[in-house]
Amino acid sequence: MSYDLMFQKAIELQNAGALRQAEDIYQKILQVMPENSDVWNLLGLIAQSKGELLRATDCFLAAIKYAPTSFYAHFFNLGLCYKSLNKPKEAIDALQRCIDLKKDFKEGWNLLGILFAENNDLTEAAKCFCKALDIDAQYETARANLCYYTKDLDTLIQLAENQPDDFEVQLKAALLSEDPEIKEKFGVRAVSLEPDRLEGLLFLANLYKNSERFSEALKLYYKVLNLDENNLEAILSVADIQLALKDEATAEAYYLKSFNISRNVAGAHINYGTLLYQQKRFAEALEEYRSAVLLAPEKPEISYNLALILKETGDVEEALGLMFNAHLKAPDNEIFAINIMETLSLLFQSNPETALKIAQNWQKIAPDNVFSKRILNSFCGVIDEKDNALYAKKLFNQFAESYDTTIQKLNPQIIQKFKELNPSLEGRILDLGCGTGLAAVSLKNPKNIFDGVDVSENMLQIARTKQVYENLYHTDIESFLKDYDTASYNKVLAFDVFCYCGDLENILKFVRQTEIWFSVEAGEENRAQDFYPAPNGRYKHKKSYVERLLKQLNFENIKMFDLILREENGQDVAGFLFGAIKH
Repeated sequence: MSYDLMFQKAIELQNAGALRQAEDIYQKILQVMPENSDVWNLLGLIAQSKGELLRATDCFLAAIKYAPTSFYAHFFNLGLCYKSLNKPKEAIDALQRCIDLKKDFKEGWNLLGILFAENNDLTEAAKCFCKALDIDAQYETARANLCYYTKDLDTLIQLAENQPDDFEVQLKAALLSEDPEIKEKFGVRAVSLEPDRLEGLLFLANLYKNSERFSEALKLYYKVLNLDENNLEAILSVADIQLALKDEATAEAYYLKSFNISRNVAGAHINYGTLLYQQKRFAEALEEYRSAVLLAPEKPEISYNLALILKETGDVEEALGLMFNAHLKAPDNEIFAINIMETLSLLFQSNPETALKIAQNWQKIAPDNVFSKRILNSFCGVIDEKDNALYAKKLFNQFAESYDTTIQKLNPQIIQKFKELNPSLEGRILDLGCGTGLAAVSLKNPKNIFDGVDVSENMLQIARTKQVYENLYHTDIESFLKDYDTASYNKVLAFDVFCYCGDLENILKFVRQTEIWFSVEAGEENRAQDFYPAPNGRYKHKKSYVERLLKQLNFENIKMFDLILREENGQDVAGFLFGAIKH
């Protein structure tokens, strides 16, 4: 058989999908004609279709070497390879050489525009897309890219409506829009046009995942995996969804499967570490978080997550170092500051001198941070009440989502005691510092009506969902009591609230013509101060001070009950439940 016939046979086999047989023939041709540019190009296309990008690149470079100025398509194919290999500079160089050889090659201009856009040079990108449209005004792919990268959503949507059969246009309209309904509309269209295109399936699956439509998302991710069993994005997304659905066994299997493909995705190590942490497999979780830190040391969340594990395993000082690392990178993330404060408080129990030094240094580097001020004042016994409301607002805004679960773990006993003393609660009730509404949920009955007050809007949002309050007020309790007459209420409740306040006179003096019930954490009677900050940032109040203050403010029928308020860090928190009436 002549080499021309061999070449034609190989092309027929390649077009029919018989890549191995075609490849064998091309290799035989090269043994005799090693400088055949066409054969090298076709071998590159086979390697490219098989995902062997480095080999494909070598083939295209060989094709160019033996025909440097004859075939613009070789440079185009080389540019595609470099783009897939995430080598934008080399890809741009290849495309520019392609266009130098064929200036009216619209596909080359379009791909060059995409490369410039992905390299954040939107000015050059727009020029390239416009050049492609100058060559062919009906080249809608370039028009869609121009709209997409210049964020011309209105034109792109109109284009998508006018080109309902164009996959690329539909997908770009879905990608650019921020409206969930529009994103889904065009995403569904794109997938219906080309049901096996991975980018469309992954877009729609991610959209469903982010809106917690997990069942729909999983169907699409599994379809992706049927098409490409090693698709890392789909594998990790399935793992993340199964973790959210509490199917930890399936989640773990998919995380481990992802590691067989790549161990270079920091997010995979973080989420798998979270799974291990939840299972109290702390040593394994530590390894995953450490891997994540090595992969993405610039991300503060990773240092923070590693710190939580170290804190859990008792390495408090190393945990603090990582927390400060996260805090310095993201000083506006208040959850980092809150956990620094809580961890410092834990360290203070075993090593007060070191904890104090760290708190002093924190105050130097973050003098305006309300949490750094609070913990240093607490360690030093300094009373500074001007930031009490701001402190409570910031603390509970961050704490809101996990508040109910956390409080239940602490086994609060205040409401139980109050219910024993007030088995039938009737009338209008004012819930000061109502939080997420735990007290009202427990005490609500057909004979009472609850109003709530809290400084944290995030807490109030959760309280609203429980539908136990007639009115909810977003303000601090002192301001509320100044402005509202409590005489309209049969009872005022303040459970686990006054531990965030110092001088209770500033609150109790505004309570008028009603009965109040409140709790305080027990202070030491032999201390000179009537109230003082504890190392955890909360206030303790002496029983004698509270009794004296109530009498001084003309409260009557004063009742006091010793109480274990809650369990915390394995220890009971002692306190008192007070009841009193003001006529």
